[in-house]
Amino acid sequence: MRKLLKLYRSVIPRIICVWNNSYNKIMFYKENINANDYLINGKIFIRNAGEITIGNNFKANSGKNYNPIGGDTTIRFIVRSKGHLIIGDNVGISNSTFVCWDRIEIGDYVYIGGSCKIWDTDFHSLNPIERRHNGDKQVRTSPIKIGDYAFIGGNSIILKGVTIGKNSIIAAGSVVTRYVPDNEVWGGNPAKFIKKLDS
Repeated sequence: MRKLLKLYRSVIPRIICVWNNSYNKIMFYKENINANDYLINGKIFIRNAGEITIGNNFKANSGKNYNPIGGDTTIRFIVRSKGHLIIGDNVGISNSTFVCWDRIEIGDYVYIGGSCKIWDTDFHSLNPIERRHNGDKQVRTSPIKIGDYAFIGGNSIILKGVTIGKNSIIAAGSVVTRYVPDNEVWGGNPAKFIKKLDS
């Protein structure tokens, strides 16, 4: 019985890994994404009507079994027809959601923690009449840029129009609504300056 259980525990994860890898390859092909050098633990959700570019050595955890601090979600890339999602080289992402109506650009060597949300749109008009009666057509969008070597702590939200500078750190659970310069730590809701980093 122990041998059977041991065999089960060693074989099943391998089967799941092969299945997930096949699924992700099919999704990348179906959604017209060119990404050759990547390692994704779990299955990724993609809805792409625009453009998604993924750099070399992309690493991701996607699903409740692959990240103990953000295991309640998967990775989601949702890109509208005029959207451009650009991910640089050596980027690591865990169980986070990207909604791109305009442009989201992530630099090289960026880490994005579990259950982050990065949205370059308000989703709905700020005008209640427009929102309720006119089809919600006037929705604000603005590009997001995350600089090289930045680190976004788990459960953070990055809102439209935000630039996060090179090497900067966003504390876990923050809501970032404005520009973060290079080499700084920010945190809170809304996120505020905490301290400078040694360059």
